[in-house]
Amino acid sequence: MKSEERLYSMTVQHIDGQSIDFQKRISDILPDMKIRAREADRTAIFPFETIQTLAQYGALDSVLPRSQGGAECDLATAQALIGTIAQADPVAALVLVNHYMVHAELRSLPSYPVPLLDREATAGKLINALLAEPDQGSASRGGLPGTVARKTDQGWSLTGRKAYVTGIPALSWLLVRARTDAPEAEIAFFLIPQQASGITVLSTWDHVGMRASASQEVILTDVSVPDDHLIFKEKAGEPSTFGKVLAVWNQGLLAALYDGIVRTAVGWTEKFLKERKPSNLGASLATLPAMQNVIGEIQIALDLNQTLLRSFAEAVALKDQNRIQKESVLIKIQTVDGAAGLTQSLLAIAGNAGLSARNDLERCHRDALCGRIHAPHAELLRTKAGRQALGV
Repeated sequence: MKSEERLYSMTVQHIDGQSIDFQKRISDILPDMKIRAREADRTAIFPFETIQTLAQYGALDSVLPRSQGGAECDLATAQALIGTIAQADPVAALVLVNHYMVHAELRSLPSYPVPLLDREATAGKLINALLAEPDQGSASRGGLPGTVARKTDQGWSLTGRKAYVTGIPALSWLLVRARTDAPEAEIAFFLIPQQASGITVLSTWDHVGMRASASQEVILTDVSVPDDHLIFKEKAGEPSTFGKVLAVWNQGLLAALYDGIVRTAVGWTEKFLKERKPSNLGASLATLPAMQNVIGEIQIALDLNQTLLRSFAEAVALKDQNRIQKESVLIKIQTVDGAAGLTQSLLAIAGNAGLSARNDLERCHRDALCGRIHAPHAELLRTKAGRQALGV
């Protein structure tokens, strides 16, 4: 069995019948997606065709509530879909990670947001949360956002600058975090159409990995927002009740994404080792114990990834907060941050061939490097764990 096929057989065992059918259907389009992903990485052009194809196959709507015509998939199902898609196109998978986590949060609200009640507002439409800012960095590090929402007679007016807005060329909706201009600062979240007047996209994304993700900066200048597009507001500095579901899904889905990246990398490397037969060896590189040791170590890491993914999704389904808190740290450190180390180990045994832009391994390693910059950062997690252990 090829390495890129292993996730399919492992994940379909713990998702519902609808998702099994979905995975079977998209398996036919994965080879073409992979070809387009290579070209998108080379040109850094957003993969519109792949996103459109996934929309046609129902991937965007699978997370929507049933009342909106969606499948209302759970985290385990979403992980399976993300992990499958990531093996062909990590950028497309990353776009869906953001889309899924936002809708999971919106589903958890007491009432579904008014702007999205119309089926046409959500069917096949992408959304992402605008949380990070150039001066503030990740919202996970705290601090008030620089984006300000001022009350007007018509509703609200938003002005500010957001960073790392993945998939912005294809987004229909933006979930924007801002602070109000009230005497006592408040944190608020607004739903804004991507085409709203006053939104400017800056082409600032030029990273080593996820090159086609178009994770650009966005400037909001006096963007007019109706009152019913304000979906949540609370006093600044108080423990937030909004975004907890989003954060949990973010961790679970990013783990599936980076696990998928490593599976593509190891699949290419295994094929290379089997086919490469140096004349001085008289056999394939796959027969060397040193090569077998590296591949074996990575396969064990992938098995551990799957155990963690399943356990985390189960903890979320059971709403076991203690498990969720502990296992979210494990999957971030082991699966998300650990992906780059695994692909680097593969590069070490593949030699020059692994660094060739013609091959999947080089691209997978660059994409895997991006895992370490996703919030929460490993430094914060280790420091928190250390403080708890030391009682300080």
